[in-house]
Amino acid sequence: MTRLLIVALACALATPVQADDVLPWTSSIETRELASSEKSLWQEADDFDRSLQRAGKINADPALTAYLQGIMDRLYPEFKGRFNVHLLNAQHINAFALPNGSVYVNAGLVARFENEAQLATVLAHEGAHFTHRHSLQQAERLRNAAAFALVVNMLGVPLVGDMVALSSMFGFSREHEREADEIGYQRLIAAGYAPRESIRTFEHLQAEIKAADIKEPFFFASHPKLQERIDNFTELVKDTNSGEVARERFIETTTQLRLASLAADLAAYRYKQIILVLSKPEIRREYPPEASYYLGEAYRLRNEDGDLATAERDFNSVIETTPGFAPAHRALGLLAYKRGDTMRARALLRRYLELAPAAEDRGHVEFYLAALDQPAPAEAARQNAP
Repeated sequence: MTRLLIVALACALATPVQADDVLPWTSSIETRELASSEKSLWQEADDFDRSLQRAGKINADPALTAYLQGIMDRLYPEFKGRFNVHLLNAQHINAFALPNGSVYVNAGLVARFENEAQLATVLAHEGAHFTHRHSLQQAERLRNAAAFALVVNMLGVPLVGDMVALSSMFGFSREHEREADEIGYQRLIAAGYAPRESIRTFEHLQAEIKAADIKEPFFFASHPKLQERIDNFTELVKDTNSGEVARERFIETTTQLRLASLAADLAAYRYKQIILVLSKPEIRREYPPEASYYLGEAYRLRNEDGDLATAERDFNSVIETTPGFAPAHRALGLLAYKRGDTMRARALLRRYLELAPAAEDRGHVEFYLAALDQPAPAEAARQNAP
């Protein structure tokens, strides 16, 4: 019986899907007004929202949340109250929309932008997936995916995640993605944003992907590729140069988020991304002085010819401009320790512990300080220093 059920479900997966025409929303809609098939999609999306909330994945910063929500309301004023924009504590370059109007943007994606118009490009795109009911249009595909999930589970292979959410996160059909780009572009213009920034949205992300030698991220997964999107937006924009960029507002609102993103990248050893972003003088100027610490650490981790000298200059720069920023003292102290400058290493590491008495690596730093007071062990410890 189990074998027959698996075969039947597998056959269902192979059944061609016939998409029906679905009219886009023209104004906000209530759940009670939905047909049963679409209501089911919304309920699943509501469940997924609650799951993310319970898991602590959502950044609850009220200023950042209000900022993102304000951009979406500006793009889709007639849907104010229906869209709910959330910032996810995740570094992957990703954004996605659910059938119920929930829109999620990863912190790592926001941190990569240069101004509000670029951020608005992504929000306008994701909003179009909701207003044009793309989730409903691919409902049969989702049901087939659910059937596949059942088959997989019956075979004893665990499948994690909600199918509706997974589908949204990994992209819609090629046609839906193109439509979302076109609708989003029109929304950008109507909201008064500079449409030319939509090209930059994809260009500097493409540069990061190439520099880091990684696959294209979920938001740009395969429908269509980044270069195709750049070409499409270039054709749409043509000679249009007007519109608001809102660079200053974006920089001021996202400063701490972008610093936190650097820290997260460093913790994950994504030093190539840090170097790509902060080695550009025009971008570096938009960060607080302590950002040079993360750039210095990125160069130290890369460790190519001249990188350690560059790292030392960056660490010194932080200490000069932001003397209370403890990590720079530790980083510079360990570099001094490594090359045998015991006097400076001792002073810097002690200063680090004064500035950060509850540092998690206090024991590690105290080990090096103890070694500095014992010349013979100090030489062996220096060889093993990071």
